[in-house]
Amino acid sequence: MNKMKMNKFIDQDAWKHALEKAKHMPDPWAEFHLEEIETETATRYRYNAISGKWVEDEVLIKMAKQPFGRGAMRECYRTKKLSNFARHQQWKSASNYVAKRYIDSVDREVYFEDVRLQMDAKLWGEEYNRHKPPKQVDIMQMCILEMKNRPGKPLYHLEHYIEGKYIKYNSNSGFVRDENFRLTPQAFSHFTFERSAHQLIVVDIQGVGDLYTDPQIHTSSGTDFGDGNLGVRGMALFFHSHACNSICKKMGLTPFDLSLKEMEVLEHAQNLLKTAKTVLRGTEEVCGSPRVRTLSGSRPPALCRLSENSGDENVNDSMFDSLPCSPSSWWSPREEMLGRSPMGWTIFNEVDNLCSEHSCSFGERRMSESGGDSGCPSERRSELDGEFADRANSNARRYCESDEDSIRRDQHNEDKWNNYHASRAHSHWPSCVAVEVQRLNAIKEEKKIGQSILGKVHLAMVRYHEAGRFCNKLEEWDRGSAVFHLEHAALCGELEAIVALSLIYLQLPHHILTDVTVEDSELHRKTGFDYVLMAAEAGDRPSMIRAARAFDTGDSLGPDRAQDWKEALHWYSAALNMTDYDEGGEYDGTGDEPKCSLLARQAEIHMTGGFGTEPDPQAAGDLFTEAAEAAMASMKGKLANQYYQRAEEAWALMEE
Repeated sequence: MNKMKMNKFIDQDAWKHALEKAKHMPDPWAEFHLEEIETETATRYRYNAISGKWVEDEVLIKMAKQPFGRGAMRECYRTKKLSNFARHQQWKSASNYVAKRYIDSVDREVYFEDVRLQMDAKLWGEEYNRHKPPKQVDIMQMCILEMKNRPGKPLYHLEHYIEGKYIKYNSNSGFVRDENFRLTPQAFSHFTFERSAHQLIVVDIQGVGDLYTDPQIHTSSGTDFGDGNLGVRGMALFFHSHACNSICKKMGLTPFDLSLKEMEVLEHAQNLLKTAKTVLRGTEEVCGSPRVRTLSGSRPPALCRLSENSGDENVNDSMFDSLPCSPSSWWSPREEMLGRSPMGWTIFNEVDNLCSEHSCSFGERRMSESGGDSGCPSERRSELDGEFADRANSNARRYCESDEDSIRRDQHNEDKWNNYHASRAHSHWPSCVAVEVQRLNAIKEEKKIGQSILGKVHLAMVRYHEAGRFCNKLEEWDRGSAVFHLEHAALCGELEAIVALSLIYLQLPHHILTDVTVEDSELHRKTGFDYVLMAAEAGDRPSMIRAARAFDTGDSLGPDRAQDWKEALHWYSAALNMTDYDEGGEYDGTGDEPKCSLLARQAEIHMTGGFGTEPDPQAAGDLFTEAAEAAMASMKGKLANQYYQRAEEAWALMEE
């Protein structure tokens, strides 16, 4: 206890020293004489990311007439804002800010969406810091100014002017610049993916040291947070360029499954990890650890706006302990068929931060990285990578000004936070398919298909490979890696991947990886039919018909299965009981297999019997009659007459 009191006094002395030193720091904008500019009254809008509500008040500002920085999408104006707690208008000591507005006209809602994004990301920075990483992170406060006395009442974003070298660590499209390679930004992004149970990932990490601004959030649904929200595609782009580092490992984050060739490409990034200077302290907490206090044991931030359907209430988090990070010895009987692919979270909360190694000269411009990701165009939200913006912190006293805190947490907000789904307070969904499969196995069979965000990320990787995103223009795209991710998407219950694999292995036309083929062999036909059954059980009608035909004729069954008309009848009935409708009216999902022909084939099986079935003339006659009625409805009169005749023949057998 005495030791704790002693440390507290030391910290207080350090703070007093730092603040006293800050008071004597010169104003970096003194030469621009902003205090001589006309004072304007503006309406300020601040967002509370916990309550999801906006707070409105009025502030006094002085804004330069001309921008000092201009980027591809926005321009920046030197601004001073008087504290609402100031007794006198002493503009020379007022805080320095950067006011930013879009160059081209945009919907006013875009300004508000940008602030919501940044404040939500700030909460994820706080959540990250609760896990005691070696270096903490923070996201800049940002609000909106409405210049109510100007024509049109234009809007501006307002942020503190931060001193230091502005660096972009990663983009919203997976790009990481070698000379800016650091452990913390990459680990933070990875952390948000796992801590949010795959529902989102915070990327586009940029700023001064570990004080970030203008991040982007990709959500699993691809909605909210502007045009830069690339959804699962953005998640795929991040993981294709992410090499887990020592912070990832210490915090219990698992590597995303990549093919051997993809890991070879990341070898350069692995070498860069060795040059990183961040030193682990040994006090880091594993992601989702119950020892981490998340606001009275509540759910992680910002998830109230996302889907509640991504998790299953019966899943026990203990199942995630001590599990492998790649598919090897964890297959359930169904997955075993795959085996090996036949295709080969402030910046000033520690005294040390006041002397950050990143506090370089404050006039440095933000570097342009537009289109910097390996020759591919950079997917941007409301602001492109090429924006130039100086950020400087006038001094610590100005930064810590009390009315600048976004919005203080009160008891109401605390209560609301604590009401967020407490059962997932310590959720942690790893990034590897091995654990995802075990999680899915704890869910009811009918809920597995299409419920894995991780599976959708792998499927997005497939599409990027096929589009040539991950190779140079003159290079062949990596087919082996594409199939690797297709198989992992299938393991996660992604129906589109399951169907595609069934068609590939059975040498049938397919719309994903259209030019990928495999050798026609007994093993591949068996593997293909296993995928057919998986797709049929998942509710894919064409696969149901394909399974029925195989059991009916014996073709494509493989050596471990035999012709079985009882199974054929089961899948014919399953296909017939499926009903689909499109926007224009009725849609026959059986495609080239009209309803009447499927009914007629069932009737023939019942008429003759065999391969595990007994003759049943009554059922045959009824089915032929139903087939005839279906043919009449399809304007096939001659075929209907034939079916009526066959029905009479079947019923005649009953009399015999």
